Amino acid sequence: SRAGLVGRTRFARDISPLLTMPPSAMGVAGRYEEYSKKEIQFIETELKDWFLQRRFAMERNMAMKKALDDNNFTGLSMSNASVPDAQKVMWSDLVQGKPEVEDSLSTNAKQMKTEMYTKMFKDSTDLDHPCRIPGSTYLRCLSDSFKEKSQARQMKCLPSFDAFDACRKGIMQQQAQALENSLVKQDIADRRAKALFERRAILLDTQSC
Repeated sequence: SRAGLVGRTRFARDISPLLTMPPSAMGVAGRYEEYSKKEIQFIETELKDWFLQRRFAMERNMAMKKALDDNNFTGLSMSNASVPDAQKVMWSDLVQGKPEVEDSLSTNAKQMKTEMYTKMFKDSTDLDHPCRIPGSTYLRCLSDSFKEKSQARQMKCLPSFDAFDACRKGIMQQQAQALENSLVKQDIADRRAKALFERRAILLDTQSC
């Protein structure tokens, strides 16, 4: 009958979208959305860990720098501006120059200067420091011969100074290499964080569509 034909036509029209949609389409979309949510949660956890590590390292380094500055410490780079000029010059001699006493100084001044060199060096190195022995050897030679003329003293103490200088250069090279390795490691972590930020933005955009 005509009524039956109309009913069948309406039924066919109602189910036509279901017939044209793949059976698993809704399931795939749901699974992708669920996967995206989990990936975003994972990325946010990774970014939080990265941020906390960078923040902790920054606060730790700043606290260490402040404690060293407050106690008048300075490193091999001599980055503490509050160190008195006289001590800064002597420290520079110890870490990268050459501890020496000038012929123009009086005998008492020469002795006092060698004692200041020795005290500063021993206070800044412990017994396990690799340069403790060669540095002490050179400073002892300097102290024992401070009454001699500069040229004679330099010839006498040259072998011990060469050993001390080689040790210092080795320490400086190790410090430079450690700094470079630290910067490379930090750069890798920062690049990874940047990639995670970008991936997170993409996932959020797909969810908002």
